[in-house]
Amino acid sequence: MNHEMKKTLGFVIAAVLMSGAAIVGSVDRSIRPESFNDQGGKFFDDFDPNAVTTLEVFDYDPSTLTPLPFKVTQKDGRWVIPSHYDYSADAKQRLVDTATGVIGLTKDSIRSDRVEDQEVMGVIDPLDTKNTAVKGIGKRVTLRDASDKVLADFIIGKEVKDHPEQRYVRVPGQKRIYGVDVKADLSTRFADWIETNLLKLDASKVRKVVIDQQGFNPETGTIVPGEVITIQRKDASTPWTVEGTPEGKEPNTDTLLALTNGLSDLKIAGIRPKPEGLTADLKEASGEVKPTTRQALLSLVSKGFYLTRNNGLLSNKGKVEIFTDEGVVYTLRFGEVVFATGNELSAGPAEEDKSAETEKGETPKDPAKPAEGTSEGRYLFATAAFDPSLIPPPKPSSDPDDKFPDDPFLEAAGEKPLVVESAQAKEKAEKLKAEQDKLVEAGKKRAKELSDRFAAWYYVTPGDSYRTIVQERSNLIRDKSAKPAGPAGGPGGLPPGFPGGLPGGGLPFNPHGG
Repeated sequence: MNHEMKKTLGFVIAAVLMSGAAIVGSVDRSIRPESFNDQGGKFFDDFDPNAVTTLEVFDYDPSTLTPLPFKVTQKDGRWVIPSHYDYSADAKQRLVDTATGVIGLTKDSIRSDRVEDQEVMGVIDPLDTKNTAVKGIGKRVTLRDASDKVLADFIIGKEVKDHPEQRYVRVPGQKRIYGVDVKADLSTRFADWIETNLLKLDASKVRKVVIDQQGFNPETGTIVPGEVITIQRKDASTPWTVEGTPEGKEPNTDTLLALTNGLSDLKIAGIRPKPEGLTADLKEASGEVKPTTRQALLSLVSKGFYLTRNNGLLSNKGKVEIFTDEGVVYTLRFGEVVFATGNELSAGPAEEDKSAETEKGETPKDPAKPAEGTSEGRYLFATAAFDPSLIPPPKPSSDPDDKFPDDPFLEAAGEKPLVVESAQAKEKAEKLKAEQDKLVEAGKKRAKELSDRFAAWYYVTPGDSYRTIVQERSNLIRDKSAKPAGPAGGPGGLPPGFPGGLPGGGLPFNPHGG
């Protein structure tokens, strides 16, 4: 090779090296052509999504320099979250999407074989105890079967430069980094894996809401008086009324709409388990709270709920009762405030920090100034009961034949009918009763399902939800709005200049009639 050719080749190599160092996402120079033999292949050839019984996602918390584990697993035929007291993972579609997303996970492109690129591409293993970097740590996902065998294991990093549909992916223990089209939405947030709508309430079925602002002061041991406000409506098509609305005022439709929407979309931010001696009785769908052990009583107190001498239950921030035309009565009792973030909000403090509240029953005080970055929550004790009187009778048939009485000889009040009830009338009565019985059974079933769901848990709901629902009377009413003016002229838009819109204040007088 002559001198000029060597010189030219040197310039070419230098240019390639410079471009490779400048452009993240280009194929690393250390990759030889024969090393491309796995590009386009599958990550996990034998992966069977039906065999998955455990999904683990490990994120990383840079503030504590520790991994953030999240696990969903099968237990007794249902998916649960072990870190949150085996609470049900109701987001089944997320589980399906995650498992099926791994089936077709392919090595779309090879991006690097250099360890130095792992930080830049964000695929450092969060479980690597030897790692000293605080940046570039990826999200590790592991799927296992019932025997704890690893079915799939990979680390997801940053978006591939110029290919936002792809992410950098690396298999733990291997150097090679790939560009992969990852469809699975992997989250370590508790709220992303559960049914966050607490009440599953259809706002159109709500007929009455009672806001009882009576509370309890644990420091003095006294009841704090509060107003009881009742709002109601006849059916979904009629406007809300606020009991005790003074003259010159009217219901504030904006606030009432926000309240009912807040009830139908009441979110779960966290959960805490109820102890033995409290849960079993709550599953009876009676709505009663009957703690039977000292531990149950102390548990209630620690969350801001207090048993009265007549077995009533007070909460320091009042309660709200919701009556529906399904016969279901929801009771929401709001207790102490919680300021926390992450798992401390959704699952509570670490085990070593829980002894005080469970053993002594001490109520946490509202912090005057919550820590920066924390979220506000409020303990919620929910129950459901059934009241058949709330279910309206079925509407009679709209069949034209039903508009006429079956018996033309209608009896007078208090007297026996002149003729025997017709077979058609009897059949219609039986049909209406069957429909009513069906509604009653559906309401009972609904109340029982809700009671079973609520029985085992205290909930933590966002502070904003509490303020939207527990409203002051002054927010529920407003000054009466002025009636909208009609078009220029008399009422109804009739020609101007005529009193009442008609000549002479009425129709012309005709002495001859007509």
